[in-house]
Amino acid sequence: MPSEDQSPVIVLVDEEPTIRQATARHLREASFQVVEAADSDEALKHLETSSTVHALVTDAHLPGTIDGHELAGLARRRWPDLAVVMMSGHSDATSGPVPPGAEFVAKPYLTTHLVPTLNRLLGRGA
Repeated sequence: MPSEDQSPVIVLVDEEPTIRQATARHLREASFQVVEAADSDEALKHLETSSTVHALVTDAHLPGTIDGHELAGLARRRWPDLAVVMMSGHSDATSGPVPPGAEFVAKPYLTTHLVPTLNRLLGRGA
């Protein structure tokens, strides 16, 4: 959990640069620090080498050694205190399960739901 004067650090993973950059800008405007990753391998590297990451926001469908579902599940198992939010433009059965303790936000609603979801998961005032 970040201290009062520290902005939470979010690892944001999306292969689509325009979506990732727009989401990162939205999170920074809400006083989050954002580390961007284009695939699951890059995201895992950030998670494994930093002790200051508070949350993972990942697209469900990613390039890399594992997909976003596996990344979210692995993150919840290895770092149980890490807030995890999965996002996707798809909401059908092919999207797969959201790991226990993680949350799902549909991409059309990112700008209205992502920050409140992260704030709730991190116990952070709006």
